[in-house]
Amino acid sequence: MKKIIALLLTLAALLTLAGCKNKVYEPVESTDEEAETVLTMTFGNKTYEVRYELYRALFLTYRDEVDGGKRDVWSGPEKDKYISEIQAIIISRAADIYSTFALAESLGIDPYSTEIGKKVNEYVNMSVDGGDINGVSYTGYESYEAYLEALEALYLNYSVQTLLFRYAIVADKIDEYYMGSLTEDSLENGSTENHDGALKYTKDDVLAFYNSDSCVRVLRTFVSEDMDLDPKSRAERVRSAILAVASGGESAVRKEMITQGSTTSVPELEAGYVIAEHNLSKSYYSAMVDAAFSIKEGELSEVIPVHDGNKMAYYVLYRTAKSAEHFEANYPAITYVYLRNEIGKQYDATAKAMISTATATDVLSSLDHSAISMK
Repeated sequence: MKKIIALLLTLAALLTLAGCKNKVYEPVESTDEEAETVLTMTFGNKTYEVRYELYRALFLTYRDEVDGGKRDVWSGPEKDKYISEIQAIIISRAADIYSTFALAESLGIDPYSTEIGKKVNEYVNMSVDGGDINGVSYTGYESYEAYLEALEALYLNYSVQTLLFRYAIVADKIDEYYMGSLTEDSLENGSTENHDGALKYTKDDVLAFYNSDSCVRVLRTFVSEDMDLDPKSRAERVRSAILAVASGGESAVRKEMITQGSTTSVPELEAGYVIAEHNLSKSYYSAMVDAAFSIKEGELSEVIPVHDGNKMAYYVLYRTAKSAEHFEANYPAITYVYLRNEIGKQYDATAKAMISTATATDVLSSLDHSAISMK
């Protein structure tokens, strides 16, 4: 979610917070309109209600992507087409949140436990007051009121803010359930087996995954909207330059990506990037995953638009070969992809089931999309 995930990425660092302040900021109650249910989704015997305040945040976040800045489309003759398009995005993003809760509950994790509630309060405290985390200083705000105003600029109110905090915390709990103390960093620096999570595996399991059709290896580069006024056109030029040398194989493509100023790190370009069917969020990266699996070895993708929840970027992928040498040299990183893919299967199945049950309420049916705002 553009801007929203940017906030969450910053706040993810709070999971390492050693201590917290005892201050509790007074929650801001949602208005009656904000609290109205506009969509419902079910999983198992439980129904999850999507409130207008979350729908509004998602609508305002993705509006530009759908209407291209032409606001009159929401009241024009083709408004139903645009509404249908953005509702598909909103339902998918909302399903990300509530499928995380549903999956957690199926694992015996209560998203609304006292422990998680306290962690949400820690997030609020650090967001408002600032502080130092692992040597990184967070400034905070002059007052709680100033912080709430900053939230509004992100299309959030207090309720949606804490929902997203809870979502981030619960996702971490799910990772902890499956992977125990293993993290991407610990895989690089220590043992990759015999960990304390519920997801057990051996090197042979990871190798079988790597050699299967469930993952591919690519070189990738991208141009994002904060790099160029017309990032798509620049990405097309980058693609043309790479295509001109692609007959020279992987090394020529890698060299040209670097020459073109790839924002992908050189170590990643050296190793390649392994993409699996489920290790990346379908809501944000489905186009990239589809492209990676659709091109053959030695082929270059078309330019792929990806909205990663923070900004729009345009990717170009080159599919390259997997090998025993590559596997051995990059076993920890591939193990992490394997683990994320196994967990992603659970997320994707839960979200898919939820999306299939999405039902609009009368509130949504009568909503004037041209009038949606934070006012």
